[in-house]
Amino acid sequence: MIKKIRLSADIFRDNDREAGKNRRLFKKAGVFVVNLMGAPGCGKTTLIENLAKNYKGKIRLAVIEGDIATGKDAQRIAKAGVPVSLLNTDQVGNACHLSSKMIRKAYEKIRNTKPEIIIIENIGNLICPADFDLGENLRVSMVSITEGDDKVSKYPPMFVNAEAVILSKIDIIKHFKYNLKFVRKEIKRLNPNAEIFEISLKNKHSLKFFSDFLINKRTTTNTIYRLT
Repeated sequence: MIKKIRLSADIFRDNDREAGKNRRLFKKAGVFVVNLMGAPGCGKTTLIENLAKNYKGKIRLAVIEGDIATGKDAQRIAKAGVPVSLLNTDQVGNACHLSSKMIRKAYEKIRNTKPEIIIIENIGNLICPADFDLGENLRVSMVSITEGDDKVSKYPPMFVNAEAVILSKIDIIKHFKYNLKFVRKEIKRLNPNAEIFEISLKNKHSLKFFSDFLINKRTTTNTIYRLT
């Protein structure tokens, strides 16, 4: 009799075990870890660059940068004066997501900078990253106006477990047939407790709301994030 191997279950089980190790490591180091996810071009790197400006001289920020190939985004972040550790997944079979083991290795490269907040910029993808716990404290999903108003409905796993959802490039909404009211409703349908941030990098106040949110979460959170 041939036994079936549940490979996917083993992969998730191994990753979750390593995520637990990460979580204990980060807690001991007193670092608050944010898993930032979204499709290519939604504005993740630009958001981090602007957060770096807001936090300069106030919060020690570091970034773990996930990319399939090249270090272009990592270079942008380094130019903003932020310690960054690059993960290229083309070295591990062009993986469409980051894993807990990758995160721990990347953390060791920036550990001596004693970061207070680490932002993991996950691989640009609305599918795979949603399934993998990295040991983070907070999940943030990001989607831009330019992607259309159907993405939350089409990719629910990306938004169901996020504590915050960013709608980016809100300043150009008038140029698109985008039903903002519908998108807000869909986010709340999938995740009633999610905080929604509508961000325009041309509006410093909208960015400040999210910047302050991260600091407050770091200060007040008493729970450790786990996938449901």
